[in-house]
Amino acid sequence: QIKDYHLYDDIQNTFQQIEDNELYDAPLMLEWNIWRAMTMLDGGDIKANLHFDDYGQPLSTAQGNMSDIVCNYDDFFLSVEVTMASGQKQYDMEGEPVSRHLGKLKKATDKPAYCLFVAPTINEACIAHFYALHHINISYYGGKSTIIPLPLSVFRKMLEDSYNASYTPNPSHIYHFLEKSNIFAKQFDNEKDWYHAITNAALHWLEI
Repeated sequence: QIKDYHLYDDIQNTFQQIEDNELYDAPLMLEWNIWRAMTMLDGGDIKANLHFDDYGQPLSTAQGNMSDIVCNYDDFFLSVEVTMASGQKQYDMEGEPVSRHLGKLKKATDKPAYCLFVAPTINEACIAHFYALHHINISYYGGKSTIIPLPLSVFRKMLEDSYNASYTPNPSHIYHFLEKSNIFAKQFDNEKDWYHAITNAALHWLEI
């Protein structure tokens, strides 16, 4: 049902409830709903590191030592990290762990790996940190790190574009979008221009 877009309206409605602060456990629901969205978005083997009950409903968020969601597209991997945190707290809680989780995935799979970081709002310190990691070769993190921060509103637009497309998007579409981040990181000499460019690319990701 998810892969056939039957749950598109339900997924978008859940995102809206999260943004409107109408749900009891917003962090858990955001993680679960992002997993559903990624499953629908572009194929691949999408695994959430959530704990589920016998009916497929989420019980608790991913453990702290692993990515929230791991997407296996055969030729490459995508880690998806999700948070409701905002402001400086977002950077303090997520900055280093997101980098470490991606590095762990790269070392475990020995394939190209990328990361999407999704939150209702993105803190400027996170933007600066993730931009810098595109340029710094850190062996602990498996080399340079392609981590793309996206506001939830932009992620929802990517989902909407996928739903409205006259064809079914495939992993090559997400791959070309992810690689754009590396191109922009080389093209722009500061994090603000890079972030503006990759966010704009996300809004037109099926046209890349």
